[in-house]
Amino acid sequence: MFLTGSYISYNEFLYDTYKEYTVSDYSTSYSRQLEYKLKQLPIFQKLNHPNNTHQWYKLSSWENLDRNVLDNVASIKDEDGYKEPTLTNQTLRKPGGIFIKPVIFHNIETDEGVTILHVGYRLCGYPFIVHGGIIATLLNETFKRNASLSKFTSSNLKDDFRVENLTINYKFPTFANQFLIVKTRLKEDSKDKKTILLESCIENAKGKLLVKSTALLHDTGRATNRINAEEQKKKQSWW
Repeated sequence: MFLTGSYISYNEFLYDTYKEYTVSDYSTSYSRQLEYKLKQLPIFQKLNHPNNTHQWYKLSSWENLDRNVLDNVASIKDEDGYKEPTLTNQTLRKPGGIFIKPVIFHNIETDEGVTILHVGYRLCGYPFIVHGGIIATLLNETFKRNASLSKFTSSNLKDDFRVENLTINYKFPTFANQFLIVKTRLKEDSKDKKTILLESCIENAKGKLLVKSTALLHDTGRATNRINAEEQKKKQSWW
């Protein structure tokens, strides 16, 4: 295994080939092509079917799910604090990275979540293979998002949650330039609404298991406290 990794790391031919195949036309037409392909995926077709819309809510977003997105528009707070650049909504949001908006489906009855996203070649560690740190980041953000949408937690603010224990089991290399399906669900029920244990798996578009993961999350209240402090400051400025 070590010899194989070393060969991949230092083989100039592989890197030249990698460079050749990663040069793409990241134009508007390319993003539209990706969006079209996403909508043709069987998992998208299934969850987006009219027969399932009463259970599965579809969300299309970069990383603006810090509010209760299942509420009506009038109840969603547009806080400047949530517009600050983060790894997933700025650094990775580029051609060759996560070029189009991920699509998230949330089941309001079972609390399951399904995220569909496309990963480009610029997210690689070894040629053609998505970096493990990128996968960990995507899982971390997905877990926090699902915790905020869960009916078993005390907060609907994503940034209230901190991943305290993240376990990742890599089952198969995750190749770049493909769609990934991240499925998340409750692993163990807890009477404490401040903590939640979730499990997640990453599959490719054909259903092959690539990664399994579990995470324990805790509601720290940091986003709620920040919002309350800002609102209190605004009230005081009126006097």
